[in-house]
Amino acid sequence: MGAVATLLLAIFAAAAAPKRPNMPAGWTWPPSAPMRAAGSECLARLDEAGVVYAPGPATKKIATPVVLPALTVGELGLTPLRGKGSYPMDCQLAAAIAEVAPELGALGVRALRFRTLHEYRTVRKRGRDTKILSRHALGLAIDVFGVELEDGRVLAVESDWATQPKLAEIVAVFASSPRFRTPLTPANDPGDHGDHVHLEAHMRL
Repeated sequence: MGAVATLLLAIFAAAAAPKRPNMPAGWTWPPSAPMRAAGSECLARLDEAGVVYAPGPATKKIATPVVLPALTVGELGLTPLRGKGSYPMDCQLAAAIAEVAPELGALGVRALRFRTLHEYRTVRKRGRDTKILSRHALGLAIDVFGVELEDGRVLAVESDWATQPKLAEIVAVFASSPRFRTPLTPANDPGDHGDHVHLEAHMRL
C-alpha cells in the first residue's frame, strides 16, 4: 500500500472513531449514583482532614459543591486576586488540595494566589475558545498566579517563573500527586499558561 493511501486510511479512521469528551472518566450530568457516592466519600475525607467547609449552593455542573468560609485548607490559604464571593468548588478539588497542603507547608508556602476557580466556560487553546468544556466549569480546577511564602515573599508566576526555582519546586508537589492531573505551566504550555499555573483535580469514581 502506498504512502498516500496509508495516510488517507489513517485520516478516515480518525474521522470515524468515536470522539471522547474531555471529561473525567464516568462523568455524567446530572451526577450518576457512583458520582454521588464519590462525593459523599470526598466529604468524609474533608471531615477527616479537619477542613472547615460548608455545602455549596447548587452550581451548574459541579457534582459536589462546597465552599471554604475562611478560604483555608488546613494551614494553607487561598487568596483571591479578583473580586469577592463564596468561590464554590467541587469537593474533589478541596480534598486534593488538603492532601498536598502539608507538603506545601514544608516548602514554606503560606497561600496560593488564584484568579479563577469555578467558571462555566470552554477550554482556550492558542488564544482561541474551543467547544471543549473546561474543568473550571466542573469546579475541579484552579488557576494559580502566585504563591505567598512564610518569609513574606510573594512569587508571581508571570515575572518569577524563570528566575525562582522555588515555583517549579512547588508545582512539582502537584505534579507528583495522584490527586492532580499534570499541571499546565509556563514551561509546558507557555502560549496559554505563561502567567499562571492551571491545576486540575482528578475526580475518582
